Amino acid sequence: MFDFHLIDYSLLPAFILAAFIICVAPGPDMAFVISRSISQGRKHGIATAIGIQIGTIIHILLAVLGLSAILMTSVWAFLILKYIGAAYLIYLGIQTLKNRNSFSISTDKKKVSIRKAFWEGALTDIFNPKVALFFLTFIPQFIDPSLSNTAIQFIILGLILGILGLIVDITVALIASLFGNFLAKSKIALWWQQTISGVTLLGLGAWLALEGKAKN
Repeated sequence: MFDFHLIDYSLLPAFILAAFIICVAPGPDMAFVISRSISQGRKHGIATAIGIQIGTIIHILLAVLGLSAILMTSVWAFLILKYIGAAYLIYLGIQTLKNRNSFSISTDKKKVSIRKAFWEGALTDIFNPKVALFFLTFIPQFIDPSLSNTAIQFIILGLILGILGLIVDITVALIASLFGNFLAKSKIALWWQQTISGVTLLGLGAWLALEGKAKN
């Protein structure tokens, strides 16, 4: 019989909220999608977004291998990783708040093919070590080794994050292709978006650290 208790569903709403906030927080990937959509058009923006999420899937698979190696070491190593992950979320929140005024969008008009837009999106994400660090520290916050195979939990949560990221990035590409010039010049909306994202990440990081402590 199929086991539906593959993940901790009590933490799923918090995971979806955290994943959504991270996906909508302005950063290098979003800036890349927006700039490509403004300069090249909707199709190029969507191709870039899909490429970025292909890179995300590769990072998820690599992180699964890393997590398995950690669990083979000891349960304590896994708990330490969870606390590091909570601290990393707090760090991301602080950095988001600090960098609110430094988010910039390039509008380079140099033409590229849709295929090149896809591969540039994928390679930019694959070779970003910060993305690898993020997956290895963020997703374990929502994994319960006592429920089921940790690799399966990681892949399920990673796919949820990837799907959310794809939806957000494609939406951003569509909006940027229509209102690109306004987005490139307007700083107020992005400032508030980063403020809300930063505060939310701080709160989630603190909550996850306390929640993990309560379980122990």
